[in-house]
Amino acid sequence: MALAAVFFDRDNTLIVSDGYLGDASKVVLMEGAAAAVAAARRMGYATVTISNQSGVARGLFTEEAVHAVNRRIDELLRQADPAALIDRHEFCPYHPEAPLEQYRRDSDRRKPQPGMLYSAAEALGLDLSRSWVIGDAPRDIEAGKRAGCRTILLKDPKLPVSPAAEESGPAPDFTVASLADAISIIQQLQETPTPASREEQAMSQQERPAGAASAELPEPPAVTPAAASPRRLEELAEQILAEIRRQREQPASEFSMSKLLAGVVQVIVLAVLFYAYLRPDTASTQAYLLWALVFQAMTIALLIMGQQR
Repeated sequence: MALAAVFFDRDNTLIVSDGYLGDASKVVLMEGAAAAVAAARRMGYATVTISNQSGVARGLFTEEAVHAVNRRIDELLRQADPAALIDRHEFCPYHPEAPLEQYRRDSDRRKPQPGMLYSAAEALGLDLSRSWVIGDAPRDIEAGKRAGCRTILLKDPKLPVSPAAEESGPAPDFTVASLADAISIIQQLQETPTPASREEQAMSQQERPAGAASAELPEPPAVTPAAASPRRLEELAEQILAEIRRQREQPASEFSMSKLLAGVVQVIVLAVLFYAYLRPDTASTQAYLLWALVFQAMTIALLIMGQQR
């Protein structure tokens, strides 16, 4: 099964930001950021940041400054909780109205487009349908929706509302006031059954009648097919004799190795049937009957091969 992920918006979701943070020395983690990342990883999710960084396109700082900020985020997260590791940082430095020409484009990586999520999914082998997006702006929610993820909008009452957060967009699946609340929702809705337990549950449901999920059913009586076994043996013997008579009625044909082998196997079938008929216990009878069927199938296959030659 492909890995699922929790995608975190970066600014005002994992770190406090005024919108254009290009100085690594000014990085401050949001309350509960390290605990949220660590909890996501303990649940088996990959952790990825997705961030629009139009400050690069506006000439406010460089792409290297973005990388430096991300490295500082990684450092602060590990200091707060050694399990708080980010698997991948995705960011978009482009803007359709950028002052810098090399960054002036309408990129499919810029949220609300889902390009950054697709890029991370390809790099890490992620199942987006089982993944989550947590962000403070409608563009985060829309990007997650377009990628097929479940979404959580973070509205921290302790932070001023950013211009991006005031934009309109699709409704999130959930709205929370803290990262701790977001992780709590993911924990409650996480698919916990293992493949083995799901298989056992499916088998149990098939065995129980409708409306009796919580009732204990009595065990069915043991099946004793001893009475049926002789009848099956007789039917098989009749089929074998009919095949022998049919072969005798056909005109003689040239010798072939497949026909010789068919005759040998047919003798084995008759011997197995006779021995099975003499066995008193049902389990042994059924086992020999199964072997007789296998050898009989081999006989028929060899005869067909002989006729096709």
